[in-house]
Amino acid sequence: MHIRWLEDFVCLAQAGSLARAAELRNVTPPAFGRRMQALEVWAGAPLIDRSVFPVRLTHEGRQFLEAAQTALRTLDDTRVALRAAHRADASTITIATGKTLARSMVPAWLAGLRDALRDDPVGAGFRTRLSTHATHDALEMFTEGDADFLLCYSPHDLPIMLDDAHYRFHAVGVERLVCVSAATARGAPEFRLQKPKAGARPVPVPMIAYAETLTMGRMVNQEIARRKLASWLDVIAVSDFAESVHEMVRQRMGLAWLPARLIADDLHGGRLVRADLHGGDSADLALDIRLYRPRAPMRALAEAFWQAASK
Repeated sequence: MHIRWLEDFVCLAQAGSLARAAELRNVTPPAFGRRMQALEVWAGAPLIDRSVFPVRLTHEGRQFLEAAQTALRTLDDTRVALRAAHRADASTITIATGKTLARSMVPAWLAGLRDALRDDPVGAGFRTRLSTHATHDALEMFTEGDADFLLCYSPHDLPIMLDDAHYRFHAVGVERLVCVSAATARGAPEFRLQKPKAGARPVPVPMIAYAETLTMGRMVNQEIARRKLASWLDVIAVSDFAESVHEMVRQRMGLAWLPARLIADDLHGGRLVRADLHGGDSADLALDIRLYRPRAPMRALAEAFWQAASK
């Protein structure tokens, strides 16, 4: 049983609508419905009366709601106490981010910030705690106060939505997604985006895709739709882990859009090459990398870190 199921259930009781609760919990209605069904299986009784609109709780559901609220309050109170004790070390910065950024961008970025703060009486010698999650979970960790900062991708047309009244951000970089393939012995791409000849039936090119739950997945899918490439591509594998996509491309399974920082060594060594359209039409995509912080004043070290990152 997952704690988030209890949070979902309490949200549903307050919202009175499966669709509205799903929106508030930042998941799709089908996914939210599956969570509620899983909770009912765990509880061993129907908790939601779906025969009426809007939905309402059953007798068992009302009993369970009281227990869920009590359990969540107890857990939250305990977490606040533990967090306060754990973060008593004023020399540690906690950053919620994604696995790909934690590998491809964060090490060099942090090294630069440590150099920038070397002579700062507050920031010198700071320690960092990285917590890697899917975007939704990283957002939740940050907004609930479990991290000082959120570092994430934020494409121009699919930006991260946080309340401007409570949070602000600084763009700390840009990531390019490059369409690449393994190289042949002659250094050409094993697979390439290419238009079929006029009147010819397209032969789909194998592609490794990202899960739709990832920011990169949604962005790549939008680009494929914009360029009308779907009929040219045969998605043979889907992953929610960029490093897995990277390795499948290295194993000559197909082409993919990969972060330039992640594949820099492979491009330099000729193991991977661009698989852009013939004629030099670049298929690169650009993702802003944003660092978010609360608008409220932070402790001295966090403020020094923010000032250095903003420069």
